[in-house]
Amino acid sequence: MSADEVASGEDKAAMVSHNGPASETASTTLMLLRLGKRWFGVDVRAIEEVALKGEVTRVPTAPGHILGVTTLRGRLVTVVGLEQMVGGTRMLSGEISATLPRLVVVRDGEYEMAVVAEGIQGMTEYVPATDPEPDRPPGCPSFVRGEFDWQGNRVSLLDAPLLIAAAAKLAGILSPSEKVEP
Repeated sequence: MSADEVASGEDKAAMVSHNGPASETASTTLMLLRLGKRWFGVDVRAIEEVALKGEVTRVPTAPGHILGVTTLRGRLVTVVGLEQMVGGTRMLSGEISATLPRLVVVRDGEYEMAVVAEGIQGMTEYVPATDPEPDRPPGCPSFVRGEFDWQGNRVSLLDAPLLIAAAAKLAGILSPSEKVEP
């Protein structure tokens, strides 16, 4: 299922504006993901697809944030746990992680990875505050650009390229933002 398909039909009715009427500041369309009690927003332009009930194979000796790998349309995709990357300790049980609820594949150029989502709310338009400093809580990882309130929930705004780079760095591999010196 592509990001465009997720926005079709009833999901369009779920679209809301974060700051009310349109302003002169450019808005970004976000897909809202839930993992446990935490909510995350990802720019839809970075989402390759949403896969339902992906089977994940664990990788021996992989870092804790890498839940395993899965095959999507003939591609081998790394599956990452956002909870571990934002400092949480919750681990999905082996029974749950064998068939995860949803996998949201994010892409930055040729690099892609899947993040686990227990639920997808749909899309929302996000208009960043005009403040020069984003509403970013102290101690947040670099890939969390800020947070905002949405329907009584606090949503962490994810930067997909920085998320992919952080996951690669934690795994000890080159990320899209790193260059190999000759």
